[in-house]
Amino acid sequence: MIQASDFLTIALLVALEGLLSADNAMVLAVLVLGLPKKEQKKALRYGIIGAFAFRTIATLLAVYLIKLGWVKLAGASYLIYLAIHHFFMTDAESRRKARPRNRGSD
Repeated sequence: MIQASDFLTIALLVALEGLLSADNAMVLAVLVLGLPKKEQKKALRYGIIGAFAFRTIATLLAVYLIKLGWVKLAGASYLIYLAIHHFFMTDAESRRKARPRNRGSD
């Protein structure tokens, strides 16, 4: 049975997907700036189609994985581990400082 909260959930998911799509479009636009005009359109088209395809596949995979009990158990265990590690295995001072970035061989 459909409830009112289901419509709110769907509306929030649609809004989130819209924001993520806008973000993808901006990133793709910046990435293709260095290409010739003819190739820019082609690259944008492939990028947008690829983003939609990937998001569709990821959503379908998430729906499948959510149904598996051991996946939820593994995710919950990892979140509990992160909380325990953050609060009990590190000191307060190290949590306040930014970690130095590893720049490699720049």
